[in-house]
Amino acid sequence: MKFLKDSYNGLFVVLLKPYMPKGKTLAVLVGGVLIGLLWAYAISPTVYYDADPRALHQSWQDEWVKLLADRYAGATNTDVSGNITDLLARVDDPLGIVDRLIASPGEEANQAKLQAIRPLAEAAEPNAVKAPQPSAIGQIVPYILAPIVVIVLGTIVAILWGMFIYPNLIEPLVKRGQKASPEVVQARQARADTAKLMETKKTDFSATSNLGPPLMQKMSSYTPGYGTYDESYTIEDEQERFLGECGALISETVGTGDPAKAAAIEVWLFDKDDFVRTVTKVFVSEYAYNDPAMRSKLEAKGDLVLAQPGASVAMETNTLRLQARIVDMQYGTGPLPPNSYFEKMTIELAAWRKDPSGAVSPTPAPAVPIPQVNVSPAPIPPQPTQPGFQPRQQPAYQPPVTQPIPPSYQPPMTQPIPPQPTTPAPQQPAVMPPQPIPPASTPAPNYTSPSPLRPANAPQRPAPPAPNPDDDPFGGTGDFTPIT
Repeated sequence: MKFLKDSYNGLFVVLLKPYMPKGKTLAVLVGGVLIGLLWAYAISPTVYYDADPRALHQSWQDEWVKLLADRYAGATNTDVSGNITDLLARVDDPLGIVDRLIASPGEEANQAKLQAIRPLAEAAEPNAVKAPQPSAIGQIVPYILAPIVVIVLGTIVAILWGMFIYPNLIEPLVKRGQKASPEVVQARQARADTAKLMETKKTDFSATSNLGPPLMQKMSSYTPGYGTYDESYTIEDEQERFLGECGALISETVGTGDPAKAAAIEVWLFDKDDFVRTVTKVFVSEYAYNDPAMRSKLEAKGDLVLAQPGASVAMETNTLRLQARIVDMQYGTGPLPPNSYFEKMTIELAAWRKDPSGAVSPTPAPAVPIPQVNVSPAPIPPQPTQPGFQPRQQPAYQPPVTQPIPPSYQPPMTQPIPPQPTTPAPQQPAVMPPQPIPPASTPAPNYTSPSPLRPANAPQRPAPPAPNPDDDPFGGTGDFTPIT
């Protein structure tokens, strides 16, 4: 007995008990299994189909036998006794079912058919299937056996997890993830410093300037080794409507290797109402600012500003204004030239919306009083009128014109030309005969007299030579004097 007791204390209490599942855990598992069994057997039981006839209710087994009797009675030209015997053997007690149906009232119409298959039922009785015998114990066994199986399996899985799976597979991965590289540790510290600077060194624009509180104010922090530095921030108004974006990114690097060493950081502003261009300014290191080749390359991206603590730039678009200020920065040290790349940099970005006059919203520019000067309106010179010309309405401050303005040009008065009678054109012969010359008594048109379509004061032009009557299709009735 002492050996068994010591073995129990050593095996269970010392070795297995620390890894045993808690009672609450096992209770939750057992409760879930019991709820599932209750749902499957009582609330929504399983529905079977395509099962053997022996699984049918007794009333449906009676219908099965009557269908076989009808089939046997209808097969007059074919011997189906073997098939009917085999089908009768698929229900339990086929002979008892036939005898009970023959003696049942209301089955008088089927008695002859049932009497015909009774010998076949006697032959099928020895091979008939046995009816299932449900019991109360069989119905409650699932509710007893299932919780026991869950408790045993849950205990085994908990012991295996605590003794083998977690310490050998999961715990090393967790510890490896917790052991971060120096770059990651440095980046995390930089993020913490950025959050601290946001609380301590951010500019209070409402107290230091007339710009008012900005729509957006963020701290953008650059640290080498913490992914690609390309940050952007959305600019929205008080109703959260999109106005534009701003951000900062690495514009130029120096040296080789990973991580990249930024020598210039570009700050940009995008306005949705001025989407044709994106305004940019570049904070450059001292080395890049003094290097002619790098300086000429960076000038194509925007105005250059020497990076130093407190340096700021302002950018404006049609409706937005952005101010970027270097809150904190530090140059990197190494084999590269001194002051050539940044070890860290924190830039404060603040954006405002401008009103249509160009001032920064929400604080409007002070109004300047305009002196009132009494100036007499100058007389309006007469303007020529053209046909279809509509003069502009006089402004309210213009004096009314008392005398009408005589027109300098009168449109000519045209006389309607009487319509000429139209006669059907005779068919022209293949050879045109010579046209007759009009008699001399026909008066020639007077080209020297002034035309009624010309103004009276128009200069006279020399009369053109008399046309040949043969060339005049109007027979001398047309007036071809040019109108001036």
